[in-house]
Amino acid sequence: MILSTSSGDFPIPADVARRLPNVPALPDTSASDARLQVEDFRHWLDASPDNVIDYERLRRWHLVQDELAAQAKAANRAFVVSDDGLE
Repeated sequence: MILSTSSGDFPIPADVARRLPNVPALPDTSASDARLQVEDFRHWLDASPDNVIDYERLRRWHLVQDELAAQAKAANRAFVVSDDGLE
């Protein structure tokens, strides 16, 4: 798995990938079936409060990792994807 950040793409270590919430791919708004994708994603979110929690955990993790990658890039350090932000 690869994490795409504003600072580049980074491999996600297997131990981190195992801890990530299972969330369907976000809708591709440029796809011909974008409306259907959005509708399906909303149905998934509405199906369970746990789905909303998982989505928010994953979203927060992405934000934290993006910030950590930017800090590493600014300091000219290597960045390794971690589970920071998954709490």
